[in-house]
Amino acid sequence: MNLMALGLTERDYDCMVSINALTFKGWPARVKEISASMKVKPPTAVGFLEKLTGLNLVEKGNIGYRLTGRGKEVLDSVTRAHRLFETLLSEAGIPLDNACRISSSIDRHVNGDFLEALCSVLRHPDRCPHGSPIPGGVRHV
Repeated sequence: MNLMALGLTERDYDCMVSINALTFKGWPARVKEISASMKVKPPTAVGFLEKLTGLNLVEKGNIGYRLTGRGKEVLDSVTRAHRLFETLLSEAGIPLDNACRISSSIDRHVNGDFLEALCSVLRHPDRCPHGSPIPGGVRHV
């Protein structure tokens, strides 16, 4: 998913990743935990949270934050891109550590049509070279 097309920065995305990790075992992710995870001051984290809430990617509850369904879709899309790029680069003979690093530099900047074409070329893999599942896309579920 092209984060720039959504109006997101890398740090906005990092905030979403932090919220997802903090809420993995349940609700909620509090500002203090999010700011610590991102290594920023709480007012900076609040700025990210306000922006993400305004874009309907994060929702605020009584005592914390969590991703919306749309926010989870954005994370899944970037995860899908990352794992498809890792697969491509690994199949091209690039060592897995390098493939992961390269994938991280481009996974947030591609659109869905490109990912669907890449997935087709790769014959719709279910797992990346690390063995992690590749989230389904528009045509591959």
